[in-house]
Amino acid sequence: MEKIGRISPREWMTIITLVFYAHVASITASIRYGFLADAFAKRNVPGKVYGLIGTSVFVGFAADFFFKITEKCMTKWNSRKIIAGSAIGFSIIALVTGFVYRIPNTTAVVAISITLRMIQGVLGFAVTLVPVDFINANFPKKFDMVNGLVNMGYFSGHGVAELLGCILYDNYGYEVAFAFAATMALLAAAATLCFIPNTQTYLSIQGKAVKDLDSTDGPLITNKTQRLSKFLVFPLIATMLINANYGVIQVTVTPFLKEEFQKSISYGGSVLTLVSVGMALGSVSVGFILQSKIISHFTAMGIGAFCIFNGLLMTFPPESLPAVYNLSPILAFPGVFIAGFGDPFMTIATLKALYGVQLQKKGILTPQVTTTITGIWIMGYCSMYYAGSFIAGVLTDYLSYSATAELLAGFCLLAVLICVLLRLNFTHVHNEDDEMKPLTF
Repeated sequence: MEKIGRISPREWMTIITLVFYAHVASITASIRYGFLADAFAKRNVPGKVYGLIGTSVFVGFAADFFFKITEKCMTKWNSRKIIAGSAIGFSIIALVTGFVYRIPNTTAVVAISITLRMIQGVLGFAVTLVPVDFINANFPKKFDMVNGLVNMGYFSGHGVAELLGCILYDNYGYEVAFAFAATMALLAAAATLCFIPNTQTYLSIQGKAVKDLDSTDGPLITNKTQRLSKFLVFPLIATMLINANYGVIQVTVTPFLKEEFQKSISYGGSVLTLVSVGMALGSVSVGFILQSKIISHFTAMGIGAFCIFNGLLMTFPPESLPAVYNLSPILAFPGVFIAGFGDPFMTIATLKALYGVQLQKKGILTPQVTTTITGIWIMGYCSMYYAGSFIAGVLTDYLSYSATAELLAGFCLLAVLICVLLRLNFTHVHNEDDEMKPLTF
């Protein structure tokens, strides 16, 4: 077990601002999930269609990743400008999305909402990638801890958004919920401009260092060493399976409790608040545990998958056990908490696990490869998390909520098996000194 080094007050202020920014970005992106099904069911839109409104954000993520939009910005602008600009963009999109719902033509509402969600995906990729780059540049020795705290902001925002979104939707309407999210995004942009240092990105600083070393010490970075390891696919599959399940939980809890037990939308939102609590505690816990090297990253991933498995079956008990099934409105509270606690163990640990797999198989992590792997990680877990709303819409159109949960629980066990096999086959503990040694300057 290793001690965590001292963090100055200025560094804590920066970390707190990043956490707030992440929290608000998550609120803006997730504000709709608690009431999305109800809002579009009122307009007779089937689940497989309104599910696309959530899932379409992946198109924006993919466009950003494959066309390297954010990476190009990172080589030209500093982190503060990109982070603040993304928050302002989120604010505008949220405001427009809310008022689009007033359009009488339902087809137009769905089409415009999907388009806006795609644009939000482009900005959302930057919202996730740039903070990781910032942590790599400014907190390389405390990466796991700071990344865990920042992800606490992302993850806790989901549950808070769903509770506040449901309350605002129930009492004031669809538009007000999005107006609230837009206001919060502007506050995050202001905080970023005030408290985030005006530093260059890790990609641009370390990229220059690699070029300088190449010119003075010979061909340090070769095409062979920059190739990605094919083994990266295995931890990615595990985290994608888990985040798909988690995405389904978030979208289906509220309609499940409303349809099966006549609970209000606000009640469902209050249940989902415990997702926020669980994810916040899970993010902080896994960050400090990994930073202290108490367990390996693959072990943490397996713990996360097992928690999601238990959370699924507790939130949606089997209908074959009626005594337990009838307790669903109560069991949903600990169920979503356990699922929320487990998701950060899987998601946060996967990033450094990917770094470790690449380092063990290829021997070096250049800034360009680090950024690419980070992008793949974001694509992996975010794509399936957002795909969860589409998967939920399709499955629950044909299966009961309990049957859907039982099917997905099997994928959780598959993810656990993958994590066990990874733990047995990869013994390298990722160390920042190992990573940075070839790039010392």
